[in-house]
Amino acid sequence: MSDLPIIVGGCHRSGTSLVRRILDSHSRIHCGPEVKFFRDFYGTYLTDPIRHVRFATTARSMLPDEELLELMGGAFVELHERAARRAGKARWADKNPENAVFLDSWQRLLGDRWLFVHVVRNPLDTLASIKEWSFPVSIPAGLDARIDMYLEYVRSGLEFGAANPDRSLTLLYEDLVTEPDAALPSLMSWLGEQFEPAQTRINEARHQRGLEDPKIDQTTEIHAHSIGRWREILSDDEADEIRRRTDESWREIDPQGRWSAPALRSLPST
Repeated sequence: MSDLPIIVGGCHRSGTSLVRRILDSHSRIHCGPEVKFFRDFYGTYLTDPIRHVRFATTARSMLPDEELLELMGGAFVELHERAARRAGKARWADKNPENAVFLDSWQRLLGDRWLFVHVVRNPLDTLASIKEWSFPVSIPAGLDARIDMYLEYVRSGLEFGAANPDRSLTLLYEDLVTEPDAALPSLMSWLGEQFEPAQTRINEARHQRGLEDPKIDQTTEIHAHSIGRWREILSDDEADEIRRRTDESWREIDPQGRWSAPALRSLPST
């Protein structure tokens, strides 16, 4: 068994909330709701009219970023450690989509003693799901900017994985939801844990309330109903543009084309 912290990240609407509940359902792992530490620390919200009076912003008048991250980041890590102890669990995990683009900061806080689970989902379904929801302070409104964001998250995660292959795992959402009996034991083995059947019943355990995708609360089991839903949500022009700009990155993730656009198109509508 391992005691290393687990950091979960990936583009918004890629399945990180599902992975959070799977991990939190394990008897040894506490994975709480999102805590927007790095977004607040670096002030990366798209719009924030009071950014200039926020704690991290004003604290920079007293200490440089490096020292401030050590101080405040240490408290953030301690928050996770105490929450895990209160839950009676030996290990903690942090789930935030933007962890995928703050990996250097996690490295500064934890050194080499942590593992990264990079959750990825076909860009058509990811961006279709984003289109259904409004995230005005976190996700840009235009399709081009959203594709840019998707590519930034994916490339950042892949680059970290290439540089740290022993500490990074790319987890395909499509594999997870279509073959959980294979994907979950493989994930847990990589994390140094035993798979527990309760992890497939993601809402049977009691999870802490907080910031999280509201749809996950309505999910009683792992399912593949959302695969291929882009056909109902995206226009032909939107789908063509997404494919044009993301196919190269997606082929790196899925070289056999198991979850490519043609494969998704062949799936029956749900």
